[in-house]
Amino acid sequence: MMSRKTVAACTLLTLLLALVLLPQSPVSGADREPKLSSPFSLDSSLMEPFQEFLSSSVWLLTKGLDPRITAMKGNPLGKAFPPEEAERRGVPLQAGGGGQGPLVPYRSQSTKFSRNILVTRDFSSFPFQTEPSLAVDPKDPEHILLGVIDYNFPGITTYTSIDGGATWEGPYQVKYPSDDDGAAGDPVMAFDRQGKAYAASISLVAEEFAIGNAVGSAATSAIPIATSEDGGRTWSEPIAAARSHLKTRVTTAGDGSPRYELELPFLDKPWMAVGPSRDNPAKDSIYVTYTKFVTHYEVIFTFGGLPYLGVPLTETSIERVYSEDGGRTWSAPLAVSPTVISTIGEDAPNRVVQGSQPVVAPDGTLYVTWMDSTDDDAFKGLAEVYVSRSDNGGRTFTTPVAVSAFGEPGFSSRTAFFRMWGTVFPQVSVGPKGEVYIAYTARPTAKIDDGDIFFVASQDRGKSWSIPKRLNDDQTSRLQFFPAISVGPDGTIHAMWGDMRDDPVETRYHVYYTSSEDGGETWSENARVTDFPSNPNYAFPNGAFIGDYFTIKATERDVFMAWPDARLGEFGPLNQKIAFARKGIMPLPSIFLSPPSGAGGKDISILGSNFQPDHFRGGGPRLPCHRRLGQHRHRGLLHGLRF
Repeated sequence: MMSRKTVAACTLLTLLLALVLLPQSPVSGADREPKLSSPFSLDSSLMEPFQEFLSSSVWLLTKGLDPRITAMKGNPLGKAFPPEEAERRGVPLQAGGGGQGPLVPYRSQSTKFSRNILVTRDFSSFPFQTEPSLAVDPKDPEHILLGVIDYNFPGITTYTSIDGGATWEGPYQVKYPSDDDGAAGDPVMAFDRQGKAYAASISLVAEEFAIGNAVGSAATSAIPIATSEDGGRTWSEPIAAARSHLKTRVTTAGDGSPRYELELPFLDKPWMAVGPSRDNPAKDSIYVTYTKFVTHYEVIFTFGGLPYLGVPLTETSIERVYSEDGGRTWSAPLAVSPTVISTIGEDAPNRVVQGSQPVVAPDGTLYVTWMDSTDDDAFKGLAEVYVSRSDNGGRTFTTPVAVSAFGEPGFSSRTAFFRMWGTVFPQVSVGPKGEVYIAYTARPTAKIDDGDIFFVASQDRGKSWSIPKRLNDDQTSRLQFFPAISVGPDGTIHAMWGDMRDDPVETRYHVYYTSSEDGGETWSENARVTDFPSNPNYAFPNGAFIGDYFTIKATERDVFMAWPDARLGEFGPLNQKIAFARKGIMPLPSIFLSPPSGAGGKDISILGSNFQPDHFRGGGPRLPCHRRLGQHRHRGLLHGLRF
C-alpha cells in the first residue's frame, strides 16, 4: 500500500503523467487522441490520494490489478499466449482438447442448508465473477435476481431464477451508459412492489481539462441505474442517478499572477434501496447513496512553464439521490454525512467516510449508515459506524448518531492477500415493525484476531443502540469477514459471513450462518453453509480480490445466500464463481441410463437432471455429452462421469 509520504513525493511528478504540455490550439477530430474506449486503460495518477479507499473494480483498475489489464498488456488482439507465457502473466489456462480436468465431487447438503450451486458461467479466458447482490421479487418469492461483477464482459451481468434458485438463466448484460467510457462494478439489485427490477453500478468517463497552456484528462464517474420489466432478462439504457465532473478554477495571486486549482471529484461505492414513499405509501421511492471523493490540487507553474501539483487535499462525504418516478428522473445530490478531510503531513487530518447503505422501513422512513475511519487514518486505530434518519423521503436528515466505535480491520488480513477493508462497511436491514439492525466486522481486543462479526440493534428509530454482540461463536482467533444481514417478514434476523475457523492454515474460508428470533438478544448456533472451502489464492490473480461483500435475502419461507466461491480453482487454473445456497432442499441429481446394461459397444442414452447449470472452467471447449451418448438436461457436465 502506498503511504501518504510516498504520495506526497509522487505528487510533484504526477502532472508529468496526467498532463500533456500542448498549446491550446484547435485540434481536429482526426488528430485528437481517441477517448477512453474501456476502463482498462484508466490513468489513475490523479487518484492516488484516495485510490486505496475506492471499492470494487475501481480499486483494481487504479492499481493495475484488473486481470483484463495484466493479461492483455502486449496482446491487444487477445490472442492466446503460450502456456509458459500465460503462467508468467497470470492468465488462466484454458482447458484444451475438450477435457475439463477434475470435477468437484457432488457433496450432500448439510442438515440446515441445500447443496451449493455455482451459478455464474464463463464466456472468456477470465473465469472470475465477484460481488454478488441478490434481490427477491415481492410479487413472487420464488423469483430471484442475482447481479455480479463479471470479468468476461465490459459491464455487470445478472442471472434470474423463477424456482427459488434451483435453476438459473443468464448471464444477461447490463450495459453502461452509451455516452460513458466503461464500467467499474459495484452491482446492487432491487425490486419495487410492482415487480420492476433495478440494477445500480458505477460507470467511468475520461474528461479533458486545460490549465494554462497544459491540457490533460482524468477519470470521473457516474452511478447508472438500469431497469427491467421482464424479471432481469432485458435491461433498459441506464440513466445516471448522479454524475461527477472535473472543475478548474483560476484566481489571482497577490503578485497578480494566475493561480490554478484542479478539482477532481469521483463517485464510488453506490448502494440502493427501494421502499414505500413517505409522501404516498402506495408508491415506491428509489434511494441511492454513494461516497463522493473530491481532491483539490493546486497547480504550480515553475520557471520555464513546467507544471507541478501541490499537496492534495481530499474531501469525502456520503451523498444521496432519490427517484419517485421509477428511475426516470433523479433528485439533486444531498450530503448525508459530514464532509471529512484527508491530506498529507505529520499532524494533518487523515479521515475518510465510506461504505454507505440505505434501507427503507415499512412506513417509508429512510435510514442511511456508513463507516467513519476517524482522524487516526484508515486501516488502523479506531473506526465508527454512523446512522442518519430521514422522515420526509430523503429531503432532510437527522444529525448522525454514532452506533459503535471499534478497532478498525486492516486493508487485508495478516493471513491472506485479498482486499478485506470493505468488511468494515456496515450492513443494514430493517424489521417489520421498523427495528433497525446493523452487522459489521471489527478487530477485537485480542490483537491476534484480525476480525470478528458484530451486531447492534435499535428499537427507537435509530436514536439509541444496543451494546455490540459478537455473532461468530468459534473459540479461535481466526478471521471472520464480509457479513450480510436480512430480516424476514416474521421478524427473524438472518446473518451470514466468510469464516476461516475450520482452516489451521488460516487461508481457506467457509460461509457461516446464524439467526435470531428475538430481535438479536439470542442467536442460533453457527451453522456452516458451504460444502467446500474457498482459497482466495486460487480465486483471483495474486489472490488480490474476492469482492467487498456477500449477500443474503430472507423471504417468508426461505433464506437465499450467495458468495464468491473458489472451489474450482483447487483443481485447475484460477477460478472464482458465485455460489448459491438456500435453507430449502434442492432437487437431488439423478441419472437415467437406457439400456441399463447390455453387450459392450452398444449405444446408450444418458439423461441427467438437477445437475450443475451450464458452465465450465477456464473458458475452454465444453465436451458434448450427447455424441452417441444421448442427451443431458441443462446441458451441463455430469459430475463424476468422464466421456
